[in-house]
Amino acid sequence: MNAGFYEILGTDRFENVEDTFSPQYKEYRKKWFEYPQKKILSDFPLHLDVESTNACNLRCIMCTRNFMTEKIGNIKWDLFKKVVDEAADYNLPSLKLNFRGEPLLHPDLHRMVKYAKDHGVLDVQFNTNGLALTEKRSEELIKSGLDRIIFSVDGATKKTYEYIRTGSNFERVVENIKQFVEIRNSMGQKKPVVRVQMVKMEENKHEVEQFIEMWRDVVNRVAVTSQREPYIKGKGSTKKLEHFPCHQIWQRIVVWWTGEVFMCCGDWHGEYPLGDANKDSIYDLWHGEKYNFVRKLHSSGRLEDLPICARCEVNTPQFDGELDQILKKYQVSTSSSNLFR
Repeated sequence: MNAGFYEILGTDRFENVEDTFSPQYKEYRKKWFEYPQKKILSDFPLHLDVESTNACNLRCIMCTRNFMTEKIGNIKWDLFKKVVDEAADYNLPSLKLNFRGEPLLHPDLHRMVKYAKDHGVLDVQFNTNGLALTEKRSEELIKSGLDRIIFSVDGATKKTYEYIRTGSNFERVVENIKQFVEIRNSMGQKKPVVRVQMVKMEENKHEVEQFIEMWRDVVNRVAVTSQREPYIKGKGSTKKLEHFPCHQIWQRIVVWWTGEVFMCCGDWHGEYPLGDANKDSIYDLWHGEKYNFVRKLHSSGRLEDLPICARCEVNTPQFDGELDQILKKYQVSTSSSNLFR
């Protein structure tokens, strides 16, 4: 089912770095697709989103974060350690160190990456706007063992980019990304895999092809996603939504910086809490009554009975004919890396 995510091979069209990944990684990615299709509930999530911080240095025009009312803060080391230690007992394959904020604002980000890698996590990654990246931090992150970094850029020109990503600096971000790749290459490393992505919207749709051309010879992957309507707490969607059963409920769980645990990346405002990682185990919450209730609703075609799922656009068809036409000339990835991580 097309969910509005398109990934184009950049430098990976010459040498696909993912072909060098371990058999264990490839088995994990097989499970990523298989478990939702067959409704297999694993012992532990395949992926954890652990929010290093919910602070951000930008005010992007399309971001749901603009409607947040929650307290701002960074995850405490003891909580992060508790979550990763438990995950290591179950051989967690994948960890992303962000959710609603900009992870580079957490001073111990590279330390968190290294701790996760030292505890056996196969794929440690995060999304970033790239503004706070420096040469020193690039070196620290690469040395820590980071597997994947995803830069959100949303424009191919200064005017468009800085209009969408309010508070940023186009030249600085472009230079930061290119410098990161250069440092990685100079260190003789193939990882982190670097992806640059944009959200296609009315303000930048005329730059999609320019964006792809700008990055495809620089980074491993280039991605374009269809815009989703930001959910404002207390207000319903203005669209009539068609849903398909969500994959995420068989794949992942989300831990906020506070320790509050939620089922998926669609619950931005924390409306369906599963528990608290400060005192609860992730295992128990993954197998708990509240999460299993959601799985039963989706499996029986009754996901509309849960308001947070009924208005979610993550599991809605997002075919974009205009974008599809543009991408016909490019090598679009069929790799298993390209679904919602």
